Amino acid sequence: MKYIATILLVFMTVTLVISGILLWKRRKEASDYSRIIWAVFSWISAFFTLTFIMRTWQETTTADGAFFEPEHTFVPILMQMTFFLYPLEVIRPTISRAKVYVLLFTPLILLVSVGMCAGIEYTTIYTYADLWQHIGEFNVWFRLLTLTVMLFYCFSLFLVPYDWRKSSADKKFIMFYSCGFCLIGLLHFSIQMSHAYWLVLAHQIVWITFFLAVAWYELRERLIVPQTVLEQVESCDGDSTDDSLWKEINLLLDNNDKWRDPNLSLSSLSEQLASNRTYVGEAFKRNARMTFIEYLTKRRIGYVTDALQANPNADIHELLNYVGYRQRSTAWRNFQKITGMTPTEFVDNLK
Repeated sequence: MKYIATILLVFMTVTLVISGILLWKRRKEASDYSRIIWAVFSWISAFFTLTFIMRTWQETTTADGAFFEPEHTFVPILMQMTFFLYPLEVIRPTISRAKVYVLLFTPLILLVSVGMCAGIEYTTIYTYADLWQHIGEFNVWFRLLTLTVMLFYCFSLFLVPYDWRKSSADKKFIMFYSCGFCLIGLLHFSIQMSHAYWLVLAHQIVWITFFLAVAWYELRERLIVPQTVLEQVESCDGDSTDDSLWKEINLLLDNNDKWRDPNLSLSSLSEQLASNRTYVGEAFKRNARMTFIEYLTKRRIGYVTDALQANPNADIHELLNYVGYRQRSTAWRNFQKITGMTPTEFVDNLK
């Protein structure tokens, strides 16, 4: 098992280094610091993976040590803090990021400061019997408290407010990131409370897989756009009709630019209208003579093509992000479906 684990981890280390290099080389494509953050974090992760390989062969891994040793309890808090930097860059929450950093990081920094700099003498815990015997000691329950706080913080990303108008990533990806963050935290907590080598290995695999998935999304899927957004919105009300439900649909779609919401679906639209999705779907077919998805795609791509015809030098990524797309592949596929050509070909034909 040691040989298989070593081959796997060496491969992952090399992959992390390469993905970090690719992100760094393309860092100027993004107007924020997301790629710089993830590139540096990938290299740091590669370093820790390399040290894990060395410790595996020296048989000094965490699985062979004591429960929640100070360096394995307090140092990971600093790593946990960096996990918040990337999502806050792409979510762009409605409240100040500086306030978020203060609220999130102040308690963690206090824990690290007390744990590492207060001169506390720590009791080594090797078994659950040792834990039970020393549970009343400050150094023991303080470490348990720290691990518990870390576990709680893993779920705090779910509390960061998400506004699709400002975010440069879709909500599904943010949920994926938050769930991956929680899984890594749960595995770390489990490792500190046991001597299971398979948990250590699983933690490394999940950690690195998570990093590569985010790098792939950053390089291949996320639409990189300026932080400024367009202010003009084109209204598309469809055909004139006496259908009251259709009027409600158009009113809702135009209100607060709901048609640009990347999370809009037939179900969510029906809920907001307090109607049945079947009735709402039939309203689209009856009045727009197309399905909800076809209508939404046509309206979004129609806005983009009109904007490009008015200004062929407009930023295609910014336009696609503005109308609700957060994944490059989806935006490109829908654009080609409506126009019969890629965005690049469409712009070339206009020049």
